[in-house]
Amino acid sequence: MWTTPAPTGSARFDLDSGRASFKAENICSVFDTFTTGNSFSSGRPLGFVKGVIESVDIEVSGIKESHVGFSDPINQFAGDFFELSLGTIAVTAVTPVSTGHGFRFVSDPASTIVNFAQMAKERNGKFF
Repeated sequence: MWTTPAPTGSARFDLDSGRASFKAENICSVFDTFTTGNSFSSGRPLGFVKGVIESVDIEVSGIKESHVGFSDPINQFAGDFFELSLGTIAVTAVTPVSTGHGFRFVSDPASTIVNFAQMAKERNGKFF
C-alpha cells in the first residue's frame, strides 16, 4: 500500500487515495484475555491474568462509499467520512510466563476479514 513501511508508533492516512495505516508496539496491558464479560464486570478482580499487546499493525484502503461535506449544525458536528473496503490487521498478544500462563497469540493478517473500516476528517464542538 505504501512505498515504505510505517515507523513503529505511527499512524498515517491519505484521504485523497483512501488509505490509512497504524503501527504500534507494547501499547497496553490488558487485565483479562478470556472474555469481554470478565473485562467489563465490576465483580471480577482486575489483574486476574495480565497480558500485553506486543504489536498491532493495521492497513486499510479502497474507498467503498464516501460522505463528503456531512454537517449537523444543531450538534455542531461536520466532516468528510470514507468507508473503506480492504484491510489487514496483524496483532500479537502475550500473557507472561510469570502469570502461570505464558500464552502467545499471533493473528494471521492474510485471513483477516474486514467488515467495516472508516476514516474521516471531522470538526466538532467550539471548533465547528
